Amino acid sequence: MGLFDKKSKENEVNEEVVAAKTPEELKKEKGIKESSFVMGVEKILPGVDPGETVLYGKMDGAAVRDSMVYVCNPGSDDDKVRQVKVLGIFEANNLVMASAGGPVGIVVAAPLNTKFKVGDVVFTPDVTLESKVHSYVKALTNTYVVERGLSLSREEVEALSTTDVEEIWRFYGWFTREIEKDPSEEKALEQQAKLTLVCNTLCGKIMRADYIYAVFCKYTGEPYMFSRTIANEDGSYMCTAPNIRIFTEAYKERMEELYGDEKYVIRKIENGEDKKGIYNFLGIAFYINGAAGVEIISEDTVVTGSSLVAAPDYSNIPKNSVPVTNPDLVRWMLLLGQMGKIETDDQKTIYRIYYRFLAREIMKAKFLVPVHSTDTLPAANEEGRVTVSAGMSVGLPVLEGKDGKKALRIFTDWRHLYEVFPDKSLNAAVETLDSLISSFECVINLGRFPAAGRFVTLENFNEMEELVRKEEDKQA
Repeated sequence: MGLFDKKSKENEVNEEVVAAKTPEELKKEKGIKESSFVMGVEKILPGVDPGETVLYGKMDGAAVRDSMVYVCNPGSDDDKVRQVKVLGIFEANNLVMASAGGPVGIVVAAPLNTKFKVGDVVFTPDVTLESKVHSYVKALTNTYVVERGLSLSREEVEALSTTDVEEIWRFYGWFTREIEKDPSEEKALEQQAKLTLVCNTLCGKIMRADYIYAVFCKYTGEPYMFSRTIANEDGSYMCTAPNIRIFTEAYKERMEELYGDEKYVIRKIENGEDKKGIYNFLGIAFYINGAAGVEIISEDTVVTGSSLVAAPDYSNIPKNSVPVTNPDLVRWMLLLGQMGKIETDDQKTIYRIYYRFLAREIMKAKFLVPVHSTDTLPAANEEGRVTVSAGMSVGLPVLEGKDGKKALRIFTDWRHLYEVFPDKSLNAAVETLDSLISSFECVINLGRFPAAGRFVTLENFNEMEELVRKEEDKQA
């Protein structure tokens, strides 16, 4: 009996060891030698022991216990990569030695006061930047859109980073169109209220930021204008309103890869101590250069210009004191200038479309003509025009044009004029192109970046005038 009892106890011990490791777990232990995975964090819970945290998410790849891995947050502007140790892995509430991916909880040991948040990414060194960003976005959108339906308080939205808010907004737009299809007016109002909160919060974060980045055009020296040309069924074309594109520090590396083409350059826009730098940058883009709005990181999240910077109000200013601006003209000049060399049929089609819009705007534009004079010029009339008396000596900025004819330098606004002639005491007359073109060829906004300007001869002017006339006849 004694021998039988002893043997039974040994058998019992052996049975307990086998029972603790399922066949599936043993298979994983043999098949997975080291960790190679990425996982976006969707939920954070405290561990059993101090210094332990359980990070839940959907793992791509495989992980084993006791691995040293890393944690980062691709949506944070001041993110620091942290190293943590995998103490354990949960699958369906069961503690396992290894996991081949899917929904898991990873028990990690981290230094005291380490804070984790939804959207953090746990990864091994072999993971690419694109995979980390994908896992970050998936964790954010699964948590805040799929699970919570964007039902967030203002405080919760404010606690998110600028990049978090943009990604959530972008995905929610797709989710409501493709998944949560509900045509009811009540649902539409609910969705709009959620988006308004997110949009307003995002606008506030942008304007308060220490700095942002913007995509510029190397050819024009101005923020790149993103516009799409769409062919209609009747053979006509439509251009979407052009937007500029900005992004945060968190996506700088990714955007530098995306806009590595020779025609783009990334520039940092500092807000400054007075927090007016971003405001001024956007105001110029909207109300001088003619951009319609801002694409924040991608074309799926667009904020109109007036949502960020209110349009100038000149209602209480005398007409002859209103600053000369031509945003509707500058818009098409920049769109044409940033095209570079025209080679393909599609490029030729787009050029003709832009040129037609340019012609329409150039015919009604008023330009600044710098005037140098040793005498005091007469006051401008209500149209801003100055009549020079006989015998008064004035100097005009001219260049050598074609066929020996002089080309007059004219400007669409004071900002472009001051970039060339920084003397703020300089006088300028206000003229239309038709009043100048018979005497001079005209060079509009010629500065450091010739592609941003426009050279107009009398022949060009007549061509544009005829183009506009035909357009008007069609619409009559």
